[in-house]
Amino acid sequence: MAFLFPGQGAKDLFAAASFAASELRGNEMLDRAAEAAGIATADLLARGGRALERTEVQQPVVTAIGLFVHAELVAAGVKPDVVAGHSLGELAAWAATGAITPEDAITIAALRGRLMAKEAARHPGAMFAFSGLSMSERGILQRALARCGLEVAASNTPDELVVSGDEKTIHVLLKTLEDTLDAFKVDHPDTRFRAKRLPVAGPWHSESMKDAVPELEAALTRAHCGAMQVPMVLNATGNLAEEGLVPRLLAGQLVHTVHWTDVMATLKTRGVTDFVTMAPGAVLRSLVRTNLGTQVRVHTTENATDLRRTVDALRWSLS
Repeated sequence: MAFLFPGQGAKDLFAAASFAASELRGNEMLDRAAEAAGIATADLLARGGRALERTEVQQPVVTAIGLFVHAELVAAGVKPDVVAGHSLGELAAWAATGAITPEDAITIAALRGRLMAKEAARHPGAMFAFSGLSMSERGILQRALARCGLEVAASNTPDELVVSGDEKTIHVLLKTLEDTLDAFKVDHPDTRFRAKRLPVAGPWHSESMKDAVPELEAALTRAHCGAMQVPMVLNATGNLAEEGLVPRLLAGQLVHTVHWTDVMATLKTRGVTDFVTMAPGAVLRSLVRTNLGTQVRVHTTENATDLRRTVDALRWSLS
């Protein structure tokens, strides 16, 4: 069984935060997130959760919710055999291994958000998801990226790449692709290729974030308080984490690709058949299904009813 922790940009964050706020343990976690973000807990959900749109607020809140759900599952006797997190979600996943405390994970998530927001203000940029890619189109995109000097921020599924970089260069890329793909479509009229701008505040997972790495790595190193009690699969390598390398790799993730397809492949190879997505988990649920299909079971934890259903189902299967 694998526990998966979501990253920034997770859908239905307001609903997940409202769920956490309705539970004692969740409310305590949100208090910690609000304190780390420098705002009042009541302001997290005020005005439809508008504060949650800010990177420096969203990151500790997403981390807090994931760790709240994790604690509820463990208290109910449901424990993972392995964990993974998507981008930001690696902080909560690392805490779930026991290597750092939940409180430190939330505090570092707030620091991560502040550092990223600062770099985004200095280096404005954007992210685009390119999906429906055939192998030929993937090659076209990667060659265009190399020419433009842009980077792959995430490889989420076999037919999707997320690209990150400064605004002007991305528009050059889009123009280059438009010209190249128009010619490609003459011979391949059934292409499903499409591009979508992502609703993010900066060029995450690109060299634009490099000045944030040293401070984040130092904070992660200071917080490391024990050996991992549960294996963790890392975005940076797609493989199991080596204890001493985690702070460097989690910090370096700010400028490197999220190799989520490799994470999924490793979990499959390890024989994982049940995936539990920590709230808010709609994006993760979709990524598991797209990568692994119906050969695995995905359990969600989006609200109290959902969480109880998942606990009951997993208790039954474990017995």
